[in-house]
Amino acid sequence: MNAQSAVFSGDLDAVFEAASSYFAMLAEPMRLRILHAICDRERTVNDIVAETGATQTTISRHLNAMYRAGALTRRRDRNFTWYGVADSTLTELCRTVCVHVASRDLFSPGIAKANQVNDAPSRQEKTS
Repeated sequence: MNAQSAVFSGDLDAVFEAASSYFAMLAEPMRLRILHAICDRERTVNDIVAETGATQTTISRHLNAMYRAGALTRRRDRNFTWYGVADSTLTELCRTVCVHVASRDLFSPGIAKANQVNDAPSRQEKTS
């Protein structure tokens, strides 16, 4: 391995680490709901609470984590705090993955339920 390859490999490792952290930040379904609520425009915390149906405490916790991760913008205007998506690529990525998952055959509730039944141990296996 030459010096240039070693530097590139180290840079790539850093990119993989950062990408992993980015995906980990998105691993919470509530955070995807929040992104869905603010993907087209900034919204206040109260708007996001109403849109998601979650408690203000839950929303605030997720918003703060997403803001610290650099995924969201935040601004204060009088008594309101407004949140928006910091990078439109994040919205595109989430939308692409959600559409892909929703279109897969395995997502169908009937198929998923059948797979759970097929994966369940039989009575004979339970008593053995």
